[in-house]
Amino acid sequence: MNIGHALKICRSAKNLSLESVATGAGFSRSYLSMIESGRREPTLSAMEKIAAALNVPLPIILFIAADSEEIEGLDSETIQRLSSAALAVMRA
Repeated sequence: MNIGHALKICRSAKNLSLESVATGAGFSRSYLSMIESGRREPTLSAMEKIAAALNVPLPIILFIAADSEEIEGLDSETIQRLSSAALAVMRA
């Protein structure tokens, strides 16, 4: 999964519009749309702003975007903690 898709999942889970997240992050709606669709790669600074607008910690977004191969190297306890944290944040 790419980072844009992970952002869209987070935004949808929080029932936020593209416009509201873009405005909260200080970006145009079209720029955020291009990131979500994979046509633009965000900078770290942009990711931090979008994460703040979503009210989702950036590590959670990165965890959602991670490939299963990247997660395989983690022990099951760490995966469980990250999964639980991701679910808790998404429900907030």
